[in-house]
Parts: sequence; structure tokens; C-alpha cells
Amino acid sequence: MRVGIVGAGVAGLAAARTLRSHGIPSVIFEKSRGLGGRAATRRMGDYVVDHGATIVSPHGGELGRVMQEELDTTDLIAIDRPIYVHSQGRVTPVDPEHGKIERFCYRHGMNTLGKLLAEGLDVRLETRIEKLETPPDGGFGLGGEFLDAVILTPPLPQIEAMLAGTKHARGFEGAHYRQCISFLLGFDRPFEANYHALLDPDQSEPLTWLSIETLKVPGAVRAPEGHTSVVAQMGARYSRYSMEKSDEELLAETKPDIARIMGKEFAEPFVAQVMRWKFSHVSNTLSYESVNRPGSKLLIAGDGLIGARLHQAYDTGVRAAHQLVEERSK
Repeated sequence: MRVGIVGAGVAGLAAARTLRSHGIPSVIFEKSRGLGGRAATRRMGDYVVDHGATIVSPHGGELGRVMQEELDTTDLIAIDRPIYVHSQGRVTPVDPEHGKIERFCYRHGMNTLGKLLAEGLDVRLETRIEKLETPPDGGFGLGGEFLDAVILTPPLPQIEAMLAGTKHARGFEGAHYRQCISFLLGFDRPFEANYHALLDPDQSEPLTWLSIETLKVPGAVRAPEGHTSVVAQMGARYSRYSMEKSDEELLAETKPDIARIMGKEFAEPFVAQVMRWKFSHVSNTLSYESVNRPGSKLLIAGDGLIGARLHQAYDTGVRAAHQLVEERSK
């Protein structure tokens, strides 16, 4: 058996690693130049920010075990500063018990996770798969390769388009994704606080998540000494209605929110970029069993089946791989 996997996010990489541990080869097709999906990092000159998933909270799951026991831990950081909450410009601590949840990141960027997970795997970067081919004699075709089985890990709407017009066509009614606009900001001044990130727990304000990257990672790694790098992620409602606005409009609307929280001296960033995530967080998932039938050699994994966290997506990749391992042994 040889398996094709679409997507080199954590679900696809988890599936490939699991298959390899059982002696099953795979090839991963990834449309972008990077590994790890939402575990993404962007450099803006001397400023470095994690503009997708800013942390990993494995909650004792398989991804946490792999990160700490199988992968190189040289650059793995256990984050010691807590997450606070913000509302209408006011910042307050949270329940101390919440601060005991393990949170990790990588010193030079969350994209380190994808690179480590992909070591030794056959990954074809910048290879876009728009359609699944179904040869008449069986099996599957992806990117000119013939495969015995496939695991699809993109967002469910993209999988639906990929399968349209094939005998495997299906819909995924009930799955919903939230869009997200993220601001990647660098300031030419220091910022100090007792927290490393702020959360709007009610998701009622436009700005719902603020990660101070230079507080999350100690030392002059994410910005020059005396400077500050920040990621600001906007809520679902704001993002949905603002996705088509220009970068200039978005920055003009958001800078006052940043300054209200961080201080008026942070009203103007030294550098700024805007990122738009069309399929940022799944807000309504489907069950694994509802989209993956027993005995099928076309399986679906990813956050659309379990939730938006990296450790959840990883678990679906492992589960899909185990299903193919069990089918091979029959």
C-alpha cells in the first residue's frame, strides 16, 4: 500500500508519521511553500511573529507526547507567562488554575513544528491538488502519482470541490468555518506586562486575541532588543464583514484598539502586515465517523472533524492512518 496525503498541516504530517511507523510509505502534496499549516511564522525584517496558531496547548494528547519525546526539543519553549483577558480596554487576570494549562511554542517560530514533523517524509511543496483522479482500474491519482489510498486534510469546503464530479463526491453540510483577519505588527519600543497574550472570552469585541510575541519568547529572538512584535487576531464577525477592505482601512480601524490596550505610545507600528485567513477556525464540526466509512480507502482528516486546535487536528491524522493500517491487515 502507498498512500497519498493532501496537505502538510499537522493532520497530514501526523498521518504520514503514523503510516511510516507501520511500514507504509506515503507522499504528501502541499500547495504552499511551508510546512505545518496554521503553525505558521512570518518574518518582517527583524520582527518574527507566529501569525496562525501562536501557541500549542496539547492537553496531554498525542501531539504533546510527540513534541516532547520524539522531536528535537532544542527550541521548544514552555511558556511561563499566563494569558489574561481584556474587555473594553481593561485587562484582568484569569483563574489561576487556567494558567496551569501547558502551553508551548518554538523559539524561532511555530513553523519549526512542521519542519520537525516532516523530517524524513516525502513532501512535495508548491504542488496544488485541485481534483482527485479516479482511474478506471482502481486506486487514486494525485499530482501524476498513482496511490492505493488517500487522506485529504484541507478545509472541508476545499475537499468538497476536490471530490466534485468524481464517484466519491459528497457534501459537508453542517461544517462551518470562521474567517480571521490578523495583524502582524512590529513596534520600535519595548512593552512589558505580566501576561504573554490577551483574550476576549466573549468574542464580543473586534479584537479577540493579542499575542505579545516578544513576551512569549524570552530574549531578543522575535524582535531587536528594545522592540516589540505583536500579533492581533480579529473576531469572526469583524473579519467576515471586513475581509474585502484594504490593508490601510483595516489598520486605521484597528490601531486605536491596540493603543487602548497597550498604551498610546503603541498607536503607530514601525512595521505592519495584514493576513486574511479564509478558513481560520472551524465553528461547527462533523464527526469522524460521519465522513469516513469503514473499509474506505479515501479518508478525511483535519480540524473540520474535531476542532480548531493543533493537537485536535493531529489526532484526526493519526486516526485516519490507523484506519488504513487496520484495513491492510485484514
